[in-house]
Amino acid sequence: MEITEIKERLSLSDVVLYYGLKADKQNRLCCPFHQDKTPSLQLYYKTQTAYCFSSACKTHGKSMDVIDFVMYKENTDKHQAIEKCLQILGENTNPAQVSPSLTNPIAGTLDNESRSLFLERMFQYFCNAIHNSLPAKEYLQTRGLDFKQSEIGYNAGQFHHGARRDEKLISRCLEVGLLIDKGARSKTGEKAYTVFGNRCISFALA
Repeated sequence: MEITEIKERLSLSDVVLYYGLKADKQNRLCCPFHQDKTPSLQLYYKTQTAYCFSSACKTHGKSMDVIDFVMYKENTDKHQAIEKCLQILGENTNPAQVSPSLTNPIAGTLDNESRSLFLERMFQYFCNAIHNSLPAKEYLQTRGLDFKQSEIGYNAGQFHHGARRDEKLISRCLEVGLLIDKGARSKTGEKAYTVFGNRCISFALA
């Protein structure tokens, strides 16, 4: 896979979620590349880049794409970072050796995760998805809602497809009602599910 294709398929929000990072409403987070008490790393979803404004950071002065982000997070070289990106995408040369947590950034440690923590992580995934959906952003604009100022998510209904497909994730989503089993099969013969709130805007409830 070419570098340009990796950048097209692997979004900044996917990488941020994969590493368990959570940005604030202004798309800022405490930089994972140096000791940071206040958010100094800015995420730019429009350009799919990140920039740390702290002079104490080893990345200071450099605009990072997804490959750079992985390279600094893994403390490795560019070639190894590209291989890691392929792992995250589920495109390595030996898929049998890839764990679900590598191919699916949502999966995580599902066995020991509480219901509330799981739902919180899914909602964060939906919040990140807003940045990759032009129709969702346009709809919010027509309703006078600013997703940059409020915690708003978008469920594209794709969190259990393709490289993200993971049986533990599907099981947890069935438990909490994000997926509904209606006994259907897809064209490929796999078990198909109805997605609760498919292609809908979502809000967190206290």
